[in-house]
Amino acid sequence: MDKSIPLIEIKNLSRWYRDNPVKLFEKLSLSLQPNEFFVLTGKSGTGKTTLVKFLTGKLTPPEKTIFYNKQDISTFTPEDIQILRKRLGIIFQDYQLLEDLTVRENIIYPLELYELGETVIESKLKQVLQKVNVKHLLNKPVKLLSSGEKQRVALARALIHDPEFIIADEPTGNLDWENTQVVADILIQANKAGNTIFLITHDIHLLNYLKAKHPVKLHLIK
Repeated sequence: MDKSIPLIEIKNLSRWYRDNPVKLFEKLSLSLQPNEFFVLTGKSGTGKTTLVKFLTGKLTPPEKTIFYNKQDISTFTPEDIQILRKRLGIIFQDYQLLEDLTVRENIIYPLELYELGETVIESKLKQVLQKVNVKHLLNKPVKLLSSGEKQRVALARALIHDPEFIIADEPTGNLDWENTQVVADILIQANKAGNTIFLITHDIHLLNYLKAKHPVKLHLIK
């Protein structure tokens, strides 16, 4: 991977809703470099989650505004979007886990979608359990977990397929401070291990914690 080429580059992106004249963001420009820990912050309602939808292909951005490896995402076919999503690890505020499945089943779910063999799945599961402490929960149904445990499972699921970069969208929004620090520490360790992180948050306490422990690149949406 050429580290001089941004993984994601956003150029003069504006967004607003037809029924609301106030723009979510105007002429937003930023770049996410390989192996970077990038933090996008701003108050609620400034379009951070909308930006995630652009980056994951749920919304089509205007032409020549968002580039993935120098490719204009607005030109992507549905097949291109699927390839992009396979290269992402996404962590949501509300976890988006399969509640009736076990922790193990949730974590390995992306690998089963890619139809990887059992040997590869077990190897990758072992590796991710060294990063995220949920081994003692593997056979427990997700619906019985606490909020902090669910987010750790979501982190393991996002990491297991060695994504090109990780998008964490308000991952600590439903957590207490103790579990917020756990999530932050896992993301820091993932970045140190070579994962590129794109963290979206409006939590100033989380931001200060990260800045005190690890180099981050900060961008504020006003």
